[in-house]
Amino acid sequence: MPPSTVARRSKGVDRESAVIAAAVELIAEQGLANLRMSDVAQRAGMTVGHVTYYFPSKNALLIRAIRHSEMQFHRDVERRLSRRADPWSRLRSLIEAASANGPHDPGWVLWFEVWSMAVNDAEVGAVQRELAAWWTNTLADTIRYGVERDVFHPDDKDHAVAVLSALTNGVSVQLSLGDEGLTAKRAVQLVMDTAARLL
Repeated sequence: MPPSTVARRSKGVDRESAVIAAAVELIAEQGLANLRMSDVAQRAGMTVGHVTYYFPSKNALLIRAIRHSEMQFHRDVERRLSRRADPWSRLRSLIEAASANGPHDPGWVLWFEVWSMAVNDAEVGAVQRELAAWWTNTLADTIRYGVERDVFHPDDKDHAVAVLSALTNGVSVQLSLGDEGLTAKRAVQLVMDTAARLL
């Protein structure tokens, strides 16, 4: 008896997820330019044909990998924020989730590749803007939450969002590149110190 459509679809999703997981690991280890589909196939435990069936190009693989990484980030943020009522606690939790964990943070290495490709690739650029907007909107919502509860009092909410977003990105780049004078804890505190002045 042939497998059902649901079973085939489930198997396809599992294979696609395995390819994405392998790609994320390899991009973090060696960068997109050095990535070979054969390496992805070997890491995922399947043939090159299977990999290229789901992802015909490295660009397609990068786009799917960053979307997968960001969806995990979104779920983590939603879980964190749902557990915190205090506005300052919510903001710190969001900044902690968004910031790099340290050198070669896989999620941030993916972003380096996306930023690099987005300069000259319209499709990657559109994905970059879409995903970046979610982060900016979530930060804005978190600040609005504090304003509505009379805890945050920014002179200019949009300015505060822009500064805190840029600072979080900046310290995460430094962390991912292995800046010896910066730790993950220190990076978050720099952003929160700035938030205290702005909010």
